[in-house]
Amino acid sequence: MKKIAILSKYSGIYNRGVESWAENLRRKLNVDINPTNILGYDIIIPTNGRAQVFIYRLITWIFGKKLVVFGHSGPGADDKWNLWCSPNVFVAFSSPQADWAKKFKLPWTKVIIIPHAVDTEVFFPSNIPKTHDVLCVAANSRDKRVDLVRKAAPNLLVVGSGQELEVEHSKMPVIYNQSRVFCFVPQPWEAFGLVFLEAMACNLPVVTIDDPVRRGIVGEAGVFVKNPENAKELANAIKLALITDWGDKPRKQAEKFSWIKIAKQYEDICNNNYQR
Repeated sequence: MKKIAILSKYSGIYNRGVESWAENLRRKLNVDINPTNILGYDIIIPTNGRAQVFIYRLITWIFGKKLVVFGHSGPGADDKWNLWCSPNVFVAFSSPQADWAKKFKLPWTKVIIIPHAVDTEVFFPSNIPKTHDVLCVAANSRDKRVDLVRKAAPNLLVVGSGQELEVEHSKMPVIYNQSRVFCFVPQPWEAFGLVFLEAMACNLPVVTIDDPVRRGIVGEAGVFVKNPENAKELANAIKLALITDWGDKPRKQAEKFSWIKIAKQYEDICNNNYQR
């Protein structure tokens, strides 16, 4: 088995999507996060983009290592730069993101698709009392558009870095299960949204933006909003989600993205000898 190093400078500081993803990868594939000496590793995965990717592209060229970059930033300037740094492999989280990446990659970079995965043995439904109608899990940044959810949902709980409530990731299954509906309406360039999978794994229906990426994640387990900037339209979507009998649709949708199903795709990256 090839040795893999993930470089994530905020791991252990924040519990955001990238850091949660890195921790899951560490546990599921036995990789190391932020090792002292990366030269003992076969595959380097930088997660902080830009300068970090450029520096480790040079290092991996010099020492004959493989550089794998994941499209956490989503379509835009950051991932254009990451592609121009010529990683051996660029991993997109969805087909639309892969199509976008192929327009900017250099000829020898391989673009593959691996969606995010959720640990369905950690995130699962439980019969604890519901304390909130609507839950939003997002960092306090403009592109997450938490303010739109605040305007549309009166009985709302917001969790995330810089928000009114910061929660250790290990406690998030309880938070999800205390809520009835999950609402997150990011900008369309949001690469994926691991929180959608976590919410659905706890059998929460989702209210989100209507775009190809979110449709691919949520499927028939939620309500899609064309104009989330319209508070009335978003509020009506939330009301519809609250009154609909979803059965186990959200849980079934999340199970399509379970680590048991997705881990094999990560192993394939490790075992293939892509051009350096």
